[in-house]
Amino acid sequence: MSNRRIAELVSEFVPLNRRRVQGDPPLSVLELERWSELRDLLAYEFGHTPPVGRARQPRHLRVPTHLKVHFEREGQQSASIENLSEGGLFVRCSEPLSPGTPLRLEIESGGTSPLRLDAVVVHSRELENLDGPAGFGVEFQDVEAEEHLQILRLIESALAAASSVP
Repeated sequence: MSNRRIAELVSEFVPLNRRRVQGDPPLSVLELERWSELRDLLAYEFGHTPPVGRARQPRHLRVPTHLKVHFEREGQQSASIENLSEGGLFVRCSEPLSPGTPLRLEIESGGTSPLRLDAVVVHSRELENLDGPAGFGVEFQDVEAEEHLQILRLIESALAAASSVP
């Protein structure tokens, strides 16, 4: 698919996603179905396929990004974020943390201060394989409304960057 087509999908997805999150006005059934279709199309374009046995993508769109994240692990660690969603992110690293590990993340947002979030490791991949790079996935915990809006802004920025790459 061309970058122009990805840009068209993104321009339709972003306003629907904002309304889905903010609920003002709520999405109609048809709009929610279109949002789901757009999410699946974009996920496919970003190289995400449903896990074996699942017919659909996860609820949240995982957007590729190269943002930096900092976390405590035997001292302060820094790594790149492979992808970001409303519910969590995947950290690319050679020594992934074990599932169940709680974390305090600081995501460099390009703004004046990093986005700080609590998270827990939900899966890890020790070696790069067909499913993706080595690293670990986290789920955000106890996200406040303002933090959620900041996550959405990061996702929208990543979508804009992904749709403008030649």
